[in-house]
Amino acid sequence: MTSLGLSLLLVVGAPPGSVASSARAEAYYHFSLAQQAKLQGEAKEALEELKKAQKSDPGSAAIRTEQASVLRELGRIEEAVAAAQEAVRLDPDDAAARVVLAHLFLMKADTGTGTGELKSAALQYEEAVRLDPGDAQTLRTLATLYGQLGDPDGAAKAWERYLIAEPGDLDAYLRLGALYLAKGDTDRAAATFKQALEVDPGSAPTYAKLADVFDKAQQVEQAILHYRKALEIDGSDLRTRLALGEVLLRANRPQEALTESQAVLQVDAKNPEGLVLKGSALRDLKDYEAAAAAADQVLAQHPGDLRAAFLRITILEGREDYPAVSAEIKRLLARDRRGEPQATHNDRIFWLHLAMAERQQKRYSEAAASLAQANRAGDPDPRLFASEMEALALAKEYGKALEVAKSARARFPEDSALAIQEALVWQEHGDPDRAQALLEALRVKQPQDGEVLLRLAQLHQRAKRYAQAEPLLRQARQADPKGLGALFLLGANLERQKKHDAAEQVFRELLALRSDFAPALNYLGYMNADRGVQLEEALTLIEKAVALEPDNGSYLDSLGWALFRMNQLDRAEDSLRKAADKETGNAVICDHLADVLHRRGKLQEALAFWQKALQGKDDDGELDRAAVERKIKQARTALDDSANPDHR
Repeated sequence: MTSLGLSLLLVVGAPPGSVASSARAEAYYHFSLAQQAKLQGEAKEALEELKKAQKSDPGSAAIRTEQASVLRELGRIEEAVAAAQEAVRLDPDDAAARVVLAHLFLMKADTGTGTGELKSAALQYEEAVRLDPGDAQTLRTLATLYGQLGDPDGAAKAWERYLIAEPGDLDAYLRLGALYLAKGDTDRAAATFKQALEVDPGSAPTYAKLADVFDKAQQVEQAILHYRKALEIDGSDLRTRLALGEVLLRANRPQEALTESQAVLQVDAKNPEGLVLKGSALRDLKDYEAAAAAADQVLAQHPGDLRAAFLRITILEGREDYPAVSAEIKRLLARDRRGEPQATHNDRIFWLHLAMAERQQKRYSEAAASLAQANRAGDPDPRLFASEMEALALAKEYGKALEVAKSARARFPEDSALAIQEALVWQEHGDPDRAQALLEALRVKQPQDGEVLLRLAQLHQRAKRYAQAEPLLRQARQADPKGLGALFLLGANLERQKKHDAAEQVFRELLALRSDFAPALNYLGYMNADRGVQLEEALTLIEKAVALEPDNGSYLDSLGWALFRMNQLDRAEDSLRKAADKETGNAVICDHLADVLHRRGKLQEALAFWQKALQGKDDDGELDRAAVERKIKQARTALDDSANPDHR
């Protein structure tokens, strides 16, 4: 209703011929003159007429509201606020007065006086829509205002009410869906974007937003499908194309991601996000030189671009150049953080990658220190405490590891992973009874926890108590029938007990769940090759494992041993030499290589490797030392005989 209409009500509402009627008629006359002056751009004249109207009818909220509007036009904001507040006082149920007052608070907020005015404006808008629930424009303004206030719940509720009044507003659906998505409510976000598609089935932004929802919900194929649909409608949207590229990368489809990056760069050759996407795809395709060139191109334009800098780090990790990784990260950790959003979060990522690089270099103490720094860069994380303890144990700094355990478990007393890691530290520290007591206590609390059962089984397995480990592994398997870890350890346990047929059945079950599980491929292949059964298949299994992890010394040893069993001595020697280079000083590998060399007539070198076997690393006690000593004795005898033929 207009202010003029409200003024007419003031006149009509009084009894004819009364004093009040005469005064209100006078007020209406001046109010009308004020509106005419306002329409002609004479704000000062309008204000004077409104003063006269107010004098005739001092209790009129409508006149005060109009005064507030004119004062706002004149830039006299404080006076306008006072007039609007008076209007609200005179008539608390006047929705128009509350809207005018809310607008004035917004104007004050625009001058930089703080969020207090924004909150006051929101309060007045809320009252206005309470009085007039169908006022769509006010609801829209209120929803936007809650967004400015950082109140997503308030904004969502306002958009919901707005869409009841205006169900065909596509933009409102997109805004509401984005709020749900930001809160992590992917179900409501998806439903809202689907409603938006009902309004406009050809909306590319809506398909892109729906793809964002599927991406967050880790429904990768649906995300890819909807990003592609958005691009079919509007192929010029670079944001959508970049988002599609990122999802394709995470889906391990780097060639397709590279195609999307090239489409972006064809439009904008210097687009930094496009270049980073291109570099990431090339990195995953193992074209490290081209990937580094893309990262360098970004850094040449934007030296402080952390995404490009991080890409360089991951390229170095791909190249396994861990000293360079450490140097690059330390340089980044010394950067100027002023004006950097999420600097602490970025630091945590850098510290974690530094810890990984140091661990790869067997610098376990330094890795532990980096993990501690990562934990300080943000909310404490029990997983990082557990990793720090593990690194300290690898450094044989058991005292420090147990200090970390004490502090961490005081902070996270119910975290089973921390208790498990503390048990492992005690085990490495030479106190298996303390380790077992911790794990048994956990087992009482969580009898079906597969991880606890696995760790307890491993403790028995390490002590060669295979019969005690087996039922625990079977329980762990029942707790998680598709858990690869329990199946693999059960297969290994059965093999150690010489239950080869049962072990083979377990490994085949595991490979039916995941055919590219390299440890199972290698174990089953080696077990059968060592027994001299199903040699062709054994070789095929091991070759698959080596193809998956070509630098794995244990797999190369298995390959060499299978080839030895098949009397392919040239290939066997080549594979075992590579294994010996990868796993320097491994007792079993030295023994295997010596056996191959002996059969090839290289007796002196075979003797040297058997001697290395006796001095080498044999943590699991797999080396048959008595057999190796016999072979050494026989080799020496044979060498003596060849050197002194008369002594035969």
